[in-house]
Parts: sequence; C-alpha cells; structure tokens
Amino acid sequence: MKKIKMRKSYLYLVLLSLLFLSCEESKINDKVPLVEVKYKNGHAELYRNGLPYHIKGAGGTEHLEKIVLYGGNSIRTWSLHNAKELLDEAQKYGLTVTLGLEIGRPYWGEDFNYWNLIKVDEKIEELRPFIKAFKDHPALLMWGVGNEVALKGGNRYLVYYIINRVAKMVKEVDPNHPVMTAINSQIIGRSKYLMSHIDILGYNGFSLIDEFYEGNKNYVEKGWDKAYIFSEWGPPGHWEVEDTEWGAPMEMSNEEKLNYMERYWKLMNQDSIAFLGSYAFYWGNKYEITSTWFSHFSVEGLEAGSVDFLKSSWLGETFENSAPSISKIVINNKAPEINLYLKADSLYSAETFVEYQEKNTLKYRWEIRPEESKFYELDQYHYNMKYLMVNDDAELIEFKAPKNEGPYRLFVFISDDKGKFTSQSIPFYVVNR
Repeated sequence: MKKIKMRKSYLYLVLLSLLFLSCEESKINDKVPLVEVKYKNGHAELYRNGLPYHIKGAGGTEHLEKIVLYGGNSIRTWSLHNAKELLDEAQKYGLTVTLGLEIGRPYWGEDFNYWNLIKVDEKIEELRPFIKAFKDHPALLMWGVGNEVALKGGNRYLVYYIINRVAKMVKEVDPNHPVMTAINSQIIGRSKYLMSHIDILGYNGFSLIDEFYEGNKNYVEKGWDKAYIFSEWGPPGHWEVEDTEWGAPMEMSNEEKLNYMERYWKLMNQDSIAFLGSYAFYWGNKYEITSTWFSHFSVEGLEAGSVDFLKSSWLGETFENSAPSISKIVINNKAPEINLYLKADSLYSAETFVEYQEKNTLKYRWEIRPEESKFYELDQYHYNMKYLMVNDDAELIEFKAPKNEGPYRLFVFISDDKGKFTSQSIPFYVVNR
C-alpha cells in the first residue's frame, strides 16, 4: 500500500511539474516581441517596442550620421561582417539594422550546393551562434536571410525550402525579431508555404517596381499575401537598360535617375496594405559597372542629387536638387552615338555642358577605365588610365584612345564647394584600323 501511495505522490509531483513548465512556456510564448508584424483587417504593419515603425532606410554601412540627419531610420546589410561594431554605431545614432545572414548562391558554383543537405546543416549551425550573439542588441530590427540566392541558378523551390530552414532556426533562437529574405524577381507559386517561417518578403526592386504595381500585386495574386518591403530600390539597373553593340550598358544621367526614383517612391508608398518600408540602394560608394550607377556618394564622400531626393522624401519636404546638372557631353564637338567607336591611339576632345548658378566654383575630373563586365570579380577593372589624359580637370579636355582594341568608358565627375557632385559616363569601343 505504501508503495502505491508513493507512486501516486510521485505521479502528482510529475504532473504538477509538467503543469508548471507548461505555464512558464505559455508565459514565454505570450511575451510581446520587440519587433513584430501585426495584421488587422487585412493590413500589415510593423511594430517596434509596441509602436508602429515604417522603414525609411538605406542599404549600406557608411555615413550613418547623415541617414539620421536626413530623416531616415534604418540600414540594411548583406552579411555579418563587422556586425557588432555596426550595430553599436547604429545604436549610437538611433538607427535600426536589418542584419544580413549571408548564404551562397548556387550559380557561383563553389559558394554553396543546396543539394548537399549535410553542408546545409553545417551552414545552419554555423549561423546559430551569431543569432545568439546579436539577438538582444537594441539596434536589431530584423534578420535578412540571403540575398537573391536563386539568381541565375539553382532550383528555386529547393532554395526557398533551405531559406525556410534557416529562418526556422533563427526564429527558434530569437522569437523577438522578424525574418526577411530578399529576392530579385516575382514570387513563384506556393512560396508562402515553402517559406512559412519568413515573416517579410524583400523585393530588390529597380524596374521591377513598375510591373509590381501595374496591376500585378504579386504578393496577393501569386501566393504571397504577407508583409513585404523593398529591400533594395533605385533607378533601373545595368541589366535593365539599353546596351551598346558590344554589350556595355548605357548609364542614365543623374536627372533621368532622379525621375525614376521619384516615380518609384510614389508607387511604393501608395500601398497601405502590406508595404512596410524600403531600403534605398546604395548608401555609400559601390563600383558596379561604374562607381556611380547606384552610389549616392562619390568615392570622396560627396553627395549626389539622389541624397537630396531621399532627404526630402524621408522628411516629407519638397524636393530640390542642389547638385550640378550635366546637360550634355560632346566628343570632337559632336553628341556621341550609342555605339561610339574610336580609333586606337588617336587624339580626341571631350566637353561637358553644366547647368549651375556658380559655375566658377565647380571642379572637374575625367577618367578612362576599361569596361567592367564582371563586377563581382573583385578589383578586376578598378583602375583609371590617367596616362591617356592630356588634361583631366576642365570642362574641355583632350585624351588619347587606348592602344589596345576593346571596350572602355569615359567618365566625368563635377563637384561644387558645398559637398555635392554629379557625373556621367560614356562607353566606347577602340578599334585598330
């Protein structure tokens, strides 16, 4: 009898312990996340510390003090590089961070093989300690798992499945911050189910923004009916514009870029259903085909007109471009055609025409560089062929075409004494005749 009573007492203790643990787990699960997406009447809204939080962000890790000064509130990274220092700096300025968790792209070959589930498991475990290390940082807004992972290769269903596995691990370790992944195309069917642990879908927009809003609304119609952001946005990319006969993309003028940015901003912000904000690309200087295609700053840290636009948009002010404006460039007194061929080792002139009130304060710099075709191969084309310039610091300059046949690009950079600059690039092809 005593043994039976002892067994019953032991059973009661076990049941009480389980009940206590269940209550404690319930308390943990009921805890309001530091950052969360809330849905009400079919509308999504991001909340941080219990208050609505709309992202007015920039992609990049430079000039953080200016983001705050100009009305922005967040930055996005693509990897964990210098994550602790960056989070601390963002916190100092009152900014939040969408912190990137880099995972490989299948088409880069040696980066990552998504069919190798052992390697996938290893990658997930590699990331786990970083989630633990940064999950309680006050500047953390959300996690960004991968960036355009399925670009130009890989089975997208498999890639999305693996991204979801990474997201599941992140949310197990850190239930207090949403998980986002960034793609560069329309969502594929059933993605909501393939990526059930992704809270926010990031679109790297550019020209995609036009088709996204022109009757497409693919976050509803194509199966993604949750919240989204534009994780990168700016003027059309080098893959979206007209090319020369030899495949060099034609870079737009700064004024053309600004016109696109104004239109895209209006399109994005017309959506009050599921749009949580955006990250302008690129806050800093990035050499991708040219050093000015996406960059809001020059190499020296001068501001392009796009910074004026973002400032006015973030602050809700009227936009006025205070940077110099290039009206045209001529080669040998003629407007260059889209397919500009120059003779090897021959002398040419180039002249830029600028609209600016105080023209006497302007400084000029011209460069010639080999055309960059594989921007992801670090530093392959990052050099200026200065020896070809007879002079390189005036409105009108003379230069020699390179001796070797091939594609090149002529650049002009014009800056004022107020920290602003403008630029233009012209691709050309050298022929030996």
